[in-house]
Amino acid sequence: MVKGKSTCKLLKDIRQQIADANGISYQPKECHYEGDCAGTCPACEEEIRYLERELKARKVMASV
Repeated sequence: MVKGKSTCKLLKDIRQQIADANGISYQPKECHYEGDCAGTCPACEEEIRYLERELKARKVMASV
């Protein structure tokens, strides 16, 4: 496995752990990128933004 793909998998695993620990439904998209990559892409960034929104919503609900 090339370095970018390995980084991508590690980051997806970390996002899954964060989602699981916070009761967030998270289904990472399968990467279809061909060749080596930097380990992050627009799809990965969107998954991060999704988790951030969900965590923020939970924080707001907890403070009410």
